[in-house]
Amino acid sequence: TGLATDFCVAWTAMDARKAGFEAYVIEDATRGIDLNGSLAAAWKQMAAKGVKRIQSADVQAT
Repeated sequence: TGLATDFCVAWTAMDARKAGFEAYVIEDATRGIDLNGSLAAAWKQMAAKGVKRIQSADVQAT
């Protein structure tokens, strides 16, 4: 989660995957800047790296 889905959040999620972690972006808990299609491009790049896109309702309290 966080600000700038298409920049900071995407980079962090992809770095996590590169380090061998599972990574999920909670889509409704972040917002993109979307400069010239950067948001769509970031989602595409994250998907290619194995980052999973979920909603806050998908997170279960334990």
